Amino acid sequence: MPDLRRAARLALATTTPAGRSVIALGVVSTVVAGQAGYEEFRLIAIMCGLLVLVALLLFALPTRVRARLELRPAHTTAGETGAGELRVTNLRLTPLYHPLVTIPLDADRDERRGAQRVHVRLPVLRRNQPVTEQFEVPAVRRGVLRVGPAGARRTDPLGFFQRHAAWSEPAELLVRPRMVSVEGLGPGSVKDLEGTPSDQVSMSDLAFHALREYVRGDDLRHVHWRSSARAGRLYVRQYHDTRRTHAVVLVDDTRSAYADPEDFELALQIAASVVMRVALDEFDLSLVCGPQQLSGAAQHVLDAFCFSELAAGDLVVSARTAAHLAPDASQLIVVSGGRLDTELLPAVRDAFPDDVRFLGLRADPRADPDAPGAQGPQLVTVDALERLPGLLASHVRGIVL
Repeated sequence: MPDLRRAARLALATTTPAGRSVIALGVVSTVVAGQAGYEEFRLIAIMCGLLVLVALLLFALPTRVRARLELRPAHTTAGETGAGELRVTNLRLTPLYHPLVTIPLDADRDERRGAQRVHVRLPVLRRNQPVTEQFEVPAVRRGVLRVGPAGARRTDPLGFFQRHAAWSEPAELLVRPRMVSVEGLGPGSVKDLEGTPSDQVSMSDLAFHALREYVRGDDLRHVHWRSSARAGRLYVRQYHDTRRTHAVVLVDDTRSAYADPEDFELALQIAASVVMRVALDEFDLSLVCGPQQLSGAAQHVLDAFCFSELAAGDLVVSARTAAHLAPDASQLIVVSGGRLDTELLPAVRDAFPDDVRFLGLRADPRADPDAPGAQGPQLVTVDALERLPGLLASHVRGIVL
């Protein structure tokens, strides 16, 4: 029965009012001719049947249009528009005059409410002459937006039947969280003899940098005697500080940690802003947010946020996963919601070595960050994304002082 209902709805949606009128006229004429024996009504029924048959045959002919749908770039930010390109080639003998191409957006997800659509009016499509048109894709919310397939309204010459003929394959637009510019996250590097040489010059490390002349107060253990003997004056070795600079961003995907699902969106916006700051500081980067677990460039991490969803997560288990993913971590940034159980934080920190710097960010639009006790030495409450830079700047100043 469900299959029959679905087929009936499809047939009804495919048939135009003109087609339904001709079919109804044919059925009524057949009944009248059979009951009353009027040959005129039998002729009308035959003509209606022939018209419907011809329309169906013409309607079933292939479209013979080749199209390619591309998104350049394949990502955008929530609230902004994405850029798309549609390339169409007409393979028919006759031209297509100004077809109106329809591109549904997330048709599967919004099937009940009716999918949003983008319409592109093309110029005359002549045979084997490719035409390229640009269009914009509105991306309101974070996530993965299915764009397409691009196609046009297909009908027969009599106008009895119509359907959306798909011309291209669909594409996916990755919609990243909104972000703001953050000035700094505080100390995020740890001295490590096996780390990466930094720009800071030191006299007490193992990464040799250069020789310079001896000045009063230098440790004689760093004198390079061979060069000093050759030059006739003392030279000492100069070194680079070697530091471990690997930031881990841990986003809590536990549903109970957020009073409202929109709070999770704020948490992802905070985490994305932090990721951009880490990238500008040229730190190594790792992300753990539920099943999204990766190390690499900031662009890949930001794309991973598009797939993040609330679940029955476990912050402590995620912290252990992050510690295994990034054993050389120097800084841990935990982003959670207003209902975060702060008693879990010691266990989260214990998953990492003692020298790893810790910063906790709590997304809670209902909180007052200026209230006494709202901010702790290692936990910052953020009520709005626009307030993040100022709150972090105050936190960093507090660390320095």
